[in-house]
Amino acid sequence: MRMPGAPWWRRADLVAALVLGLAALILLVFLVYPISRIILNSFFRVDEPLRLANFTLEHFSRFASSSLYRKALLHSLTVSLVASLLALLIGLPMAFFLARVRIPGKTLLLSLGTLPLVVPPFLGAYSWILLLGRNGILTNLLKRALGLQLPSIYGAPGIILAFTLGYFPYVFLLAYGALASADPSLEESAQIMGAGRFRITRTITLPLVTPAIAAGMVIIFMQSLGSFGVPAVLGGEYYVLTTLIYFQIVGYFDLNAAGAIALVSVAFTAVSLFLLHHLSQRRGYITVTGATRAARELQGRGIRAVAMAFCALVLGVALVPHLMILMTSFAETWGRGALPTAFSLGNYRRVFANAWSPMQNSLFLATVATLTAGVLGTLMAYVAVRKALRGRWLLDLTITLPFIFPGIAVGVAILSGFSSGLLVLSGTWLILAVAYVIRRMPYIFRSASAALTQIDPAMEEASATCGASWLRTSIRITFPLMLPGVLAGASITFSTLLGELSTTIILYSAQWKTMTVAIYEYLLADLLGPASALGTLLTVVVLASMLLANRLLGRTLGSLFKMV
Repeated sequence: MRMPGAPWWRRADLVAALVLGLAALILLVFLVYPISRIILNSFFRVDEPLRLANFTLEHFSRFASSSLYRKALLHSLTVSLVASLLALLIGLPMAFFLARVRIPGKTLLLSLGTLPLVVPPFLGAYSWILLLGRNGILTNLLKRALGLQLPSIYGAPGIILAFTLGYFPYVFLLAYGALASADPSLEESAQIMGAGRFRITRTITLPLVTPAIAAGMVIIFMQSLGSFGVPAVLGGEYYVLTTLIYFQIVGYFDLNAAGAIALVSVAFTAVSLFLLHHLSQRRGYITVTGATRAARELQGRGIRAVAMAFCALVLGVALVPHLMILMTSFAETWGRGALPTAFSLGNYRRVFANAWSPMQNSLFLATVATLTAGVLGTLMAYVAVRKALRGRWLLDLTITLPFIFPGIAVGVAILSGFSSGLLVLSGTWLILAVAYVIRRMPYIFRSASAALTQIDPAMEEASATCGASWLRTSIRITFPLMLPGVLAGASITFSTLLGELSTTIILYSAQWKTMTVAIYEYLLADLLGPASALGTLLTVVVLASMLLANRLLGRTLGSLFKMV
């Protein structure tokens, strides 16, 4: 039998060093280099060579000199902050009701509360146009029945509405997890000492869930700040940073100016993450203490009625608009009333005739990117967690960089890095695959790392003691135990890539148009029927992939999002 420290470990360390070297090469070429390019280019004009004499702050000074730039920045911050606050007002009470009040159908409500995250955000924005747009179903119904003219859904109100109802599950799921895992003895002790329910909530419950609330709000702020699809669909002339970036590229192909705008967005994202980290470090939060029993649920008739009514209202408002997409996908003719007068499969026939290629492209790109990110993310997680090699902290830091870069910023970086020079990828499927892998590999890396930290290294050491090679130990013991975490990250990666628009809209070519781009083009052409049909197909595929992952992992829909 080989003992630990024999050649097995030396070979394992050699493999780990090779993996670390390969990871470093991939990250340097496809992440660090493109990001460095947009940082450097943002200080030069697009038509001038990169010389010190041509250095300029012109692109950044536009935020002071141009009202368009100032308004776009103000609009981005406004809708992101307001949506985060409104999501808190919705998500926190819902989490409390499901965690602490005895109401029927909790599992179903948890799954329904996760659905807005499954549906691509810009489809949620489109669903509100069908309901509250100029010729929306509810708009026409109220106008004909009561003579009421609803305010326009376009601009800040519509964007905030779509962000709030599309992203509130982040606060809801994180707060619910914190409440469900908190030690109930803290609240029970306070109750025994005579504290009332309001005081217990204010002094114990809320502080316990503060890190989860803050994390959820930061995620929503980052997602809203980096979203392109929602402002593009609902913004109209209400420009935000992402739409400004898009027009700089499409209108002027000025990657330097677009990169400068993207860096401003990244700066605010980084600040929000720093504040979250500072909050977590400054106060010693402990929300999980190993308690084996759940908190006692409230059973009063009044609180149960309030909880059920609140959850039903939130889920109804969040999900009913998506049913409008389904109905519109089958609509053939619209009469003078609010609803269609005839239904058919015509929109689906049109989609399968004209958008078959985008459907194939989306599935191909999402599959290739997920498999690639899965292999690389798992190997990198193993090295980062198990091997005490120099530079692994830098690997961890670098691989998480895409978290602070909005999707459209990643698109600008990849386009800047690979539209000219030694490695030209623009116009090919590879540039989309590279961008997808870079954007989503952190999901698998984090979930695989979390799974690996829960595996006792003693099992691997025992296998080595019995003479098993590193490869056999990894295949028979380590990777199978990591599989649930890897599959959770891969499931989220695949489903979110199918609905990806922010990066794709910058990088796609006519040959490699995806489903999301095709839907966006249908919307621009005011072809609501085909857009609804393709959107319904996209939602079905995404939801099916998530449900399959649930079945394989034996988890609820919401637990997948909490694992990554």
